[in-house]
Amino acid sequence: MALTLLPPPGKGRPVAIGLLLLVLAIIYFALFHGFIVQHLAYAETLSVDKTNELRFRQIAAQRADVQARLGEVRQFQAGANYFLPEDSFDLAAANLNSQLKQIITDKARDAQRCQLTSSQNERPTAAEPYQRVVVKVRMRCDLDDLTEVLYELENATPFLFITELNLYQQQMFQGGMPQPNLGDLDIRFDLFGYIRKPGGQG
Repeated sequence: MALTLLPPPGKGRPVAIGLLLLVLAIIYFALFHGFIVQHLAYAETLSVDKTNELRFRQIAAQRADVQARLGEVRQFQAGANYFLPEDSFDLAAANLNSQLKQIITDKARDAQRCQLTSSQNERPTAAEPYQRVVVKVRMRCDLDDLTEVLYELENATPFLFITELNLYQQQMFQGGMPQPNLGDLDIRFDLFGYIRKPGGQG
């Protein structure tokens, strides 16, 4: 009996179409698939580039406005006295002490009952963007005058800050007798500001 690879009668056309499709698929994947995928990737990259270019053009169009705003900010910062004017810790601390004494003198209704009893400069060693100038303050004062002094310090220019505020009410005695010339409160706090130089560098 003879062996034949020909399709049965009437089945030749579907088989031929199937073989043609198979050959076309092989040709596509062998010759064109990589080319088409690569060009699709190029098209996607080009689309992203065009989007970025449009965004950059929009940003560039705002350049004049941004530069104008930046100039305003720089001018504002130059005029704003956020920082202590001195360029060294020692000078800044000395002037901070003088400023504190002057405020106490100006705001105390009774100079004998609102006095600075001690102050000590402290140079922080921790690294900070700007150097902090700290004065550790101890004073005796009545509450009303203390309120005025603290308000004036916190609203001063350049900016000053008060932390570690502690109030103790105790009567001071000398020779067994109370001292009427000292305020009712023993006050301790840290007063500090900043100078324009990195902190924590000695």
